[in-house]
Amino acid sequence: MRRFLKSISFFITLAFALLLLASVATIYISPVKIHFLTLMGFAFPVLWVINLLLFTGHTFRKSKRLLIPLLALALTWNQWSNVFQLNGAQKPEAMHTPVKVMSYNARMFDFYNWSGRENTPEAIYNFLRSEKPDILCIQEYFTSERKEGFLPNQTRARFRAMGYQHVEYRFDNGRGAGYGIATLSKYPIVNKGSLLFKESKNMSIFSDININGNVVRVFNNHLESIGFNPHDFDVIDSLRFEMNEQQREGIQQIVTKMSRAFRQRSTQAETLSNHISNSPYPVIVCGDFNDTPISYVYRTMRGNLKDAFRESGKGLGGTYNGRLPSLRIDYIFHAAEFNSYNFKRYKVDYSDHYPISTTLELAPGAAKE
Repeated sequence: MRRFLKSISFFITLAFALLLLASVATIYISPVKIHFLTLMGFAFPVLWVINLLLFTGHTFRKSKRLLIPLLALALTWNQWSNVFQLNGAQKPEAMHTPVKVMSYNARMFDFYNWSGRENTPEAIYNFLRSEKPDILCIQEYFTSERKEGFLPNQTRARFRAMGYQHVEYRFDNGRGAGYGIATLSKYPIVNKGSLLFKESKNMSIFSDININGNVVRVFNNHLESIGFNPHDFDVIDSLRFEMNEQQREGIQQIVTKMSRAFRQRSTQAETLSNHISNSPYPVIVCGDFNDTPISYVYRTMRGNLKDAFRESGKGLGGTYNGRLPSLRIDYIFHAAEFNSYNFKRYKVDYSDHYPISTTLELAPGAAKE
């Protein structure tokens, strides 16, 4: 019996170690090739903690099996720092040219009153006024010619009153409504362009911004969403060991949505990565990637760039404000020419995403026009 229990312990330990390694393998394998493996990336934090507990337990028992989770933890340690940070680097007192960059999926400024509060649009504008980012990247930017307070001229006037003299935006939706992304800057935008994705309402735009004689290129991105609706979440919440026919159909629909989004995001990320790597200027990459740090999309988009959260963030840094909490799916990356400080996630309940910001400093003369 004792030998049997030891065998069970060994196989459980080995299984969780292999699952942890498989979750990290997702960052190297495109979902276009194996889409179901992408789901493993979502389980990485839980699998990492389980392996840590197994290592601790085997250590107390003085069992050689501790080497199995120890090896898995060691091989995946670098990825853990993408998920969790202990200490954030604070901005030094003297900086040459500090630039505060913010990224925010504003969920159409709550046009459809998802929050249930009538004052949410004004609360968003008040928040942005108080934080005063120098460069602001907004996803799900929205205007409507049919509703007071959302008129295009009113929206532009609000941002100009905050000091954003340069506004760039791209709309996909007609019928009097505009939906897209916007990059706002208190510094001159000297060039701009858009990158549209096939069979998608999502997009990216880039803006060349002159910061006191130094030109940088800012990419503002909104990658493909899974498109979960309340019914999908209800199906997930209702799951038990035994499923009825309705639940099975719901799961099939969810899997279909996820597979489609995984494949589309990976293709979008590959396209953007080529544009980013060919930029003539140091880059800042912001946006809602709709994917976690343990994913092919994250690795592809980041490339050789630095993740501002890794540089100066704290905790888990989850940016999704919904029924799947603690997911970090919004990012600010930057070139090595920048130093990054004071990464912050703002827990303001105005959207299904939390805004994030960081303070960047560009080395003098690193990006002369």
